[in-house]
Amino acid sequence: MTPDTFRLLALSLPNVQFGSILGNEEFRVGSRVFASLGSPMVGQAVIKLTPQDQGAFAAEAPSAFAPKPGGQGARGATIVKLAMVDEAVLRRALAAACRKATKG
Repeated sequence: MTPDTFRLLALSLPNVQFGSILGNEEFRVGSRVFASLGSPMVGQAVIKLTPQDQGAFAAEAPSAFAPKPGGQGARGATIVKLAMVDEAVLRRALAAACRKATKG
């Protein structure tokens, strides 16, 4: 998985907007960020899942998904190792994160 493919998958979801702040690329639905890519985590992305979805994706692909350290990770912020993730699994994870952002 490349960063370009991650971008394409994220932007293929309905109503997603793209922005960049200090080298960090953000993907939003409305005002809510559901995924980010880039600095300082080259080769990684962060998606905001529910804790339940985070656990399910980490169980399905433990080499690709891991909770972000600290409190954010406990609330569902999930590190995605791009080199380790399958496109179909990432597509489902991004859709879940986008749904969560939509629901608030």
